[in-house]
Amino acid sequence: MKRSVLIVMYCFIVTGLNAQELVRSTVGVSGTSSQVKSGDKTYTIQQSVGQSSVIGLYTANSLAVRQGFIQPPIKILSTGSDNDNPIDAVLYPNPFASDIRIVFNETLEGSIEITIYDMLGRTVHTMNTRATKEINVNLSFLASAQYVLLLTSEKRQFKANILKN
Repeated sequence: MKRSVLIVMYCFIVTGLNAQELVRSTVGVSGTSSQVKSGDKTYTIQQSVGQSSVIGLYTANSLAVRQGFIQPPIKILSTGSDNDNPIDAVLYPNPFASDIRIVFNETLEGSIEITIYDMLGRTVHTMNTRATKEINVNLSFLASAQYVLLLTSEKRQFKANILKN
């Protein structure tokens, strides 16, 4: 008992002497963040409970590669597709019982790929079809839950959250 009290007191003393500035924290788990200077560069080191791996960022030219579980909030400026020009479409009914209808407010050419993801990011349905003014998609086989619909045509996309009753 005496030994565990001494260990706890030692931890409080070391923590008080070695105060760190909180750079970023995680939600729901314990973790720490600190900044280390090496030469003229500053590195942010982060850890979370249950992860004992290196977290980092490598940048070269216009490419940035991140590794690790804790990721900073970032905004993706471009992924190679035309994100600034999404497909103009309307999806109804939402929530739906068995079928959804996608009506396009523009003329599309070529093929259309429709992918349905569950909330864990797993693909639950994929279909390819020819571009028409409207498409009816039968999803009666899906369980009642929330899904993400991703429609892709010629590097343009339409995304929607859908809910099955």
